[in-house]
Amino acid sequence: MKWAYSIQQKFKAAVLLAIVCVIILITNLLGRYHMNELSDSFSSVYKDRLVAERYIFMLSDHLYQKKLAFDNRSELTDSDFRSGIDSHNEAISGLLLFYEKTFLTEEEAAYLQDFKANVTALRDLELQYLQSPDGEAKQTATRTLFNERFTLASANLRQLSQIQVVEGKMLNDQSQCIFYGSSLLTNFEMVILFCIAIILQVIVAASQPAISRTWQQGNLN
Repeated sequence: MKWAYSIQQKFKAAVLLAIVCVIILITNLLGRYHMNELSDSFSSVYKDRLVAERYIFMLSDHLYQKKLAFDNRSELTDSDFRSGIDSHNEAISGLLLFYEKTFLTEEEAAYLQDFKANVTALRDLELQYLQSPDGEAKQTATRTLFNERFTLASANLRQLSQIQVVEGKMLNDQSQCIFYGSSLLTNFEMVILFCIAIILQVIVAASQPAISRTWQQGNLN
């Protein structure tokens, strides 16, 4: 019966070792999955939020510079005024193309469309202003409409900026959850491995007296 008992103990040990291997494999796969999620989360914070916030800041600056040009129209030559406006418009168009390549939430896409509509309206008003003779009432009315559109466009940018803050916080919270989940999984793995190690020790300890007794009986004979 010695060989049967030995096989039984080896079988138990083999099963426990197999369980250890399965646990390590599963936790390893889950760990990789969590790391990929964490990497995507950090990448999104940078590419879709920090970079987008930079675009918003630059859009706001170019919009404000155009407003200053209109407010100080009398201090600028016609050539400087036109070239300055055209330069800011080109910069705004380029920034919008880059901004649209970032990940946009449904709300963010709606505000961005509103901003683009207001920017288009501003350009139409700029053309009307430039085509009107200096000092005409029509030019004054156009500047009033321009100021109103400028206020709306600025409000769009503030709304877009607020979205970056909210979405950035959500991504940060998501990263924290992934980190804590990964830590919990690691602790669970350690507890399971510790329990299995104890069980293996018990199996080994239980098998030693039986083997010793068998050896002693053989010597007596």
